[in-house]
Amino acid sequence: MKQFILFVEDDPDMRLTTRVLLTRAGYRVLDVDSAEEALTVVFKETPDLVVVDIRLPGISGFKFCEILRSDPRTRALPILLLTSLTKTQDKVEGLKTGGDDYITKPFEPAEFLARVEALLRRASSTPVTSVLIQWRGISVDLESRRAEVDGVPIPLRRKELDLLVTLLKNSGKVVPYERLFRSVNDDESPVPGTAVDTSINTLRERLGPYGPFIQARGMEGYFLGEGTP
Repeated sequence: MKQFILFVEDDPDMRLTTRVLLTRAGYRVLDVDSAEEALTVVFKETPDLVVVDIRLPGISGFKFCEILRSDPRTRALPILLLTSLTKTQDKVEGLKTGGDDYITKPFEPAEFLARVEALLRRASSTPVTSVLIQWRGISVDLESRRAEVDGVPIPLRRKELDLLVTLLKNSGKVVPYERLFRSVNDDESPVPGTAVDTSINTLRERLGPYGPFIQARGMEGYFLGEGTP
């Protein structure tokens, strides 16, 4: 079965060009011109990936991401942000509100398809390591990708869960930024350096009393544990 991609863009020429590109690449594509229409589609038939322009009329791409991340049905849905913005802060804001990756317009077709494939690959991958990993009151079931704090489920987006798993597997050790970065990105293209920090801050909030145990070590990276590794 072809993977289903929902493309949200108010520029009709961009919609046509991108729809043709994705269709030729073997995907089933539906393009819409507003976040409002996209939300209707998403809750009728959940796509495998959403590609959304940040600057949309009505509900913006930022708000659209927040809506999807606030609903359990779409919390883990992969989102690729499409933007003509060049300011780093705008890109960081997009990642912070729920985007898994971004690409700047105009883009090279090969790069765009590579990012699409990377997000879809990560979404469909299944862990092959031990089923349950724990540290103090934090636990993650790798098979169901379910995280709990003191036995209570906590909502985590995909990249936050991947970061937590990496930290849990290396508890008591400093995990370098580069490795943490790979936990939330499938390619080596540069993205804002604060992407990891943003996800870590969100993860700390989700972990409640255990959040402070995720500690920064200057420019080296982060570690999960007590004291100094």
